[in-house]
Amino acid sequence: MDARTQSALLAAIVCFALALAMLLRQGRTRLWTAFALLNFALLAYQLGDFLHALLGPASWPLRVTLAAAGFIPAAVLSFIVEFQGESAGRVLGLRRIATATGLATVALAASPLAMMPPARITAAGAVFVQLTAAVSLLYARMRRAASRTERARLFYLWVGAALCVGLTFGELLIRLAGWPPPPFANVALTIYLYFLSQTIQRHRLLDLNELLGKIVVLASVGVVLAGIYGLLVRWTGGQSVGLFFFNTLVASFVILILFEPLKAKVEERVLAIFFAERFQFVQALQALRQRMAGIIDVRELGQVVLDGFYETRRVTHASIYLLADDGLGFRRLEFRGPAPTPYIDAATVRALVQSAQAGQKAQLVELVERRLIELRELLPQSSETNAPLAEERTRLSEMGAAMAAMRAGVTIPLVASQRVVGFLCVLDDRVPEAFASDELAAMLEIGEQAAITIENSRLYEKMKERDRLAALGEMAAGLAHEIRNPLGAIKGAAQYLDPAGMQPGDAEILDIIVEEVNRLDGVVAQFLAYSRPPGPGNAKFQLTDVNEVLWKTMKLIENDLPKNVALELDLTPGLPSINADAEQLKQVFINLALNAVQAMPDGGRLMVRTRRPHTPVELGLSESTPRYSADQIEVRFADTGAGIPEDALDRIFIPFYTTKSKGTGLGLAITQRIVKGHGGTIEVQSRIGEGSEFILRFPSAAALDTAGRLGMVQAPQRQEEAVPVPALPLGTS
Repeated sequence: MDARTQSALLAAIVCFALALAMLLRQGRTRLWTAFALLNFALLAYQLGDFLHALLGPASWPLRVTLAAAGFIPAAVLSFIVEFQGESAGRVLGLRRIATATGLATVALAASPLAMMPPARITAAGAVFVQLTAAVSLLYARMRRAASRTERARLFYLWVGAALCVGLTFGELLIRLAGWPPPPFANVALTIYLYFLSQTIQRHRLLDLNELLGKIVVLASVGVVLAGIYGLLVRWTGGQSVGLFFFNTLVASFVILILFEPLKAKVEERVLAIFFAERFQFVQALQALRQRMAGIIDVRELGQVVLDGFYETRRVTHASIYLLADDGLGFRRLEFRGPAPTPYIDAATVRALVQSAQAGQKAQLVELVERRLIELRELLPQSSETNAPLAEERTRLSEMGAAMAAMRAGVTIPLVASQRVVGFLCVLDDRVPEAFASDELAAMLEIGEQAAITIENSRLYEKMKERDRLAALGEMAAGLAHEIRNPLGAIKGAAQYLDPAGMQPGDAEILDIIVEEVNRLDGVVAQFLAYSRPPGPGNAKFQLTDVNEVLWKTMKLIENDLPKNVALELDLTPGLPSINADAEQLKQVFINLALNAVQAMPDGGRLMVRTRRPHTPVELGLSESTPRYSADQIEVRFADTGAGIPEDALDRIFIPFYTTKSKGTGLGLAITQRIVKGHGGTIEVQSRIGEGSEFILRFPSAAALDTAGRLGMVQAPQRQEEAVPVPALPLGTS
């Protein structure tokens, strides 16, 4: 049995294995079925060729080979239509001709003409022409490709197919000339079919080029190591057996020592020569990872990472999303390229979070889209018992919607402390399959480093907050002891004096003394309140109606408002309950209302309203945002006062910062801590001369439960017994 006969048997075995692998796959698609049929046609051809070479004069193997060859063009056309999404109408004529040729070839194989060389040559020529036409479809698709990268990938496919067809018919010409044919055609066909099967199973055309690159690497390493081994063993020259085994042992040790560094060096050179763009991208990401090691600030991290990606010119979109303070979604930290959605809520991103928690390190949009296409083909034919496929389609649709909103081709979850704290999103919209496996591996390393930096930054901020609170606690305790007792004595002495027996003006001085003592006492009380840790341990959390708390609070202060300030209350009915401490909410509402009044010394209008955010604009998002959180409660305090200077907007929540002559700078800081302690957010919008608006958003109890199940937040626990926070003097921020 010569090498060509053995290669035909090998090709037949590989075709049979590939066909079975495709047919036995769960949820088989039309592409897999078409590939299996192609392999069965090639199996019949190779098996007939093998038996003809093995049995010699027998005619039936030759007839099997001829009949199988006639149906190969039709199988190839069916596969190409499914593989590259060609319109069936565009190749309808070719498929009809291929089918007719196949039937004619079967008739020829069954007739006595099958044993006549001219008839076989004519049939082979017809098959060759049709295969050439089929391969030209790959070439036409390559010419229509939108980007240079995609053209390069399709070029490899086209060259491989053309090489297989050319070698097969070159082998036929050699056989007709009476020379022994080499096994090159069958070997090339076997390798090409294996690569195609890997591409189909992985759903990525790019993987074919990666596998070709790896074959080049392994072949190069194999040649070098074989040379080393052959040189050392050949050196024995047929001398003693002991010298042969000694040199064999030495060669083995040399190969073991050189294999890894040699493989890495060869792989690097192959990438640099044949895949220069990939090589440069990976090198740039490795340098970026080193730069990230010394970063602690999250904002700086976002700028460095996205600049690093964007400067490689391999991405057209890049963005980083971080978990929002309320835990109900992810807010955009930074972006490069066209702007993606600034906020994506927990419901939209749920499928991505769940896949990350299940251990999926990245999601590729092309894989999601292709699997969705496969599921659309399968589900119409499925029965009601195929609920897992329907569930998978829903999950993948959610992933696709989230990635479209974030403009991501690759989404890498940033996981820290066993929860998703953000997403790194990159996209090259010039080509569907932009990144190879080594590039994705480098991106994953960037994502892991970014997650570590984010976690370290949050721990650092918590440590600073803890140290600040510890210092405030010590100072508050000292103030309570050293100041409150003398203040009590001063106030008591001042109130003991009888204003009636004093000179005109002295009574007014007594009033100033009492007023200032009360103010200092309020400062001490605020120190104590701010230094007390927030959260469920210091509050009584339960299901609370925000409208009810707000209505009671406004009724409480309504009579104390100046006559020139009009209060407008707009409460949306039917709002869901939130998990909150009503007393702390009351404290927040009083503080914001009195701050608004103080901002309108000449009078004005205070508008207080509650609602659920209904549009992206009301959430502070762009109009293009496809989805938004409807499980939030929004409270707005808007005044028509003087407004807040722009340079002060970023500092009004910092402890001890104030724009008032008699303020402590703690009122809004306490307000912000209470709101955050309830899982909410607070922001301010202001224009000089027009007024300010404070916007509070609280998650509903149902939203907290949902986010808690996703591991995004830990919902506050209700407590029947808790130490209430005492009411503090407000309006002094």
